[in-house]
Amino acid sequence: MSVFVYLSKFLPTLVYPAGLIFFTLIAALAASKKRKLQKGLILFALIILFISGNQYPSAFVIRSLESRYPPYSGTDRAPIIVVMGGGTDSNEYPRQMVELSGAADRIYYGAKLWKEGRGDYLLFGGAYYELLSGEKGSIAADMKTIALSLGVPEEKILLQEKSLNSYEEAIEDALILKEKGVDEIILVTSATHMARAVGVFEKQNIRVIPAPTDYSYSDQDWKNLLKLDWKRFYTYIIPEASNMRSLETGLKEYIGILVYRLRGWMD
Repeated sequence: MSVFVYLSKFLPTLVYPAGLIFFTLIAALAASKKRKLQKGLILFALIILFISGNQYPSAFVIRSLESRYPPYSGTDRAPIIVVMGGGTDSNEYPRQMVELSGAADRIYYGAKLWKEGRGDYLLFGGAYYELLSGEKGSIAADMKTIALSLGVPEEKILLQEKSLNSYEEAIEDALILKEKGVDEIILVTSATHMARAVGVFEKQNIRVIPAPTDYSYSDQDWKNLLKLDWKRFYTYIIPEASNMRSLETGLKEYIGILVYRLRGWMD
């Protein structure tokens, strides 16, 4: 599985906007003696840069993923709240603590739901994938550190420290769930990731109550985005790296859903 994990992280970069632009420009340099072809390749790279760096393509892709499942209603309950791994950086020097990224909303939301009595336990899963470095702590353990700081008792936290991707996480988590006789969970993950996450857990015959978080756009953000503001005209014509990263996040999920379905990991 480690080979697949490596390829799943490497191969998509070839078709993400940055990678596509990079290899197109390399091809343009190689075609220096064919001026017409070279100009065409440079034009193609500029088009990809303009589209991927524009706020609208990335926004529509992200919104299409985030709107697949509604927010958690707060009425359903399950024995275990499963929080998908992500959002942490280990406290390796010079970091003085476990540090957080945007996906860390998962940890905060999971802890919030537990405090509200929506589940008896929190289950954190995930390991760091480090191709060249030595052993280090797990994503799950780092998530536990944050949850403890938020007031969740240690005895209410379950860890799964083996998985390297969403598919492995569902399999390893399911083993823990089945040992405890649990076949229904509240599933917390980023809204863009929820479709793939639900799919892999349902494939393990686990009933899922989705609780998406880490939204990129609120409804008001979306309304504001759809209103053309000529004061911000420059943002419509000058590519921005943040838009490219956002588009890559969306493409990663759609590619992941396609690959997972082809491999039979989700329906």
